[in-house]
Amino acid sequence: MKIIFILFSLLLLVYMVWPSPQHVSQFKSLPNSEKSTLEGDTIQIPNVAAYFSDNFRSFVAPFYAKDYHDLSKLPFPPLRLNHPPEYSWNVIKRHTDSTYLEELYYPLRDSLYVNGLEPYYEDGSSKFWGATKFEVVGKEYFTKVTLRFYPSSIVARIIVWLGILVSIRLLYKFTKLVLIKKYV
Repeated sequence: MKIIFILFSLLLLVYMVWPSPQHVSQFKSLPNSEKSTLEGDTIQIPNVAAYFSDNFRSFVAPFYAKDYHDLSKLPFPPLRLNHPPEYSWNVIKRHTDSTYLEELYYPLRDSLYVNGLEPYYEDGSSKFWGATKFEVVGKEYFTKVTLRFYPSSIVARIIVWLGILVSIRLLYKFTKLVLIKKYV
C-alpha cells in the first residue's frame, strides 16, 4: 500500500510542477482575425486578449484546446466545460457580451476561458434582431472571441499537492481506526 501511495504522490507531483503557460500572450492568435485594441481587451485587465474574426465556435474552441495542449505538453488534452454566457461577466470582465463561454482547464492547475460573441450564424443569417457586424480597420467581422487565462503559481500547486497528500494520509488513518474499533 505504501508503494502505491508513494508512486501516486510522485506522479501527482510531476503533474503539478510540470511547466505551463504563464500569460495569455503565449497562446496563438486566432487565424484570419484582427486583434482587438478596445479598452479592456489589451493591458487594462491582466491575461485578456480579444480577436475580431469570422471563425465560429466550432473552430475556435478546438483551436484553443489544441494550442493549450501543445503549450502544456501534457499527455492528455485539457478538459472542456461549458458555462452559461452570463458567467462571462464574472470570469472575463464586466459588460462582456457573450453567446458562448467555454473553460479549458487542467485540474488543480490553470484555466483558459474562451468567450465568443456570435450575433450571426455560420450561414450569415442573424441570430437576433438588431445584430450588427464588427467593423475594424475598414473590414467587417462576424464574431468576437475574448480569452482570459488564469495561471497558477508553482508555490500554490505544491501547497495543494501537500494538502492532498496529508488529506489522503489522514483519511487512511481514520478509516483504519474506525474499522479496527468496529471489529474489536
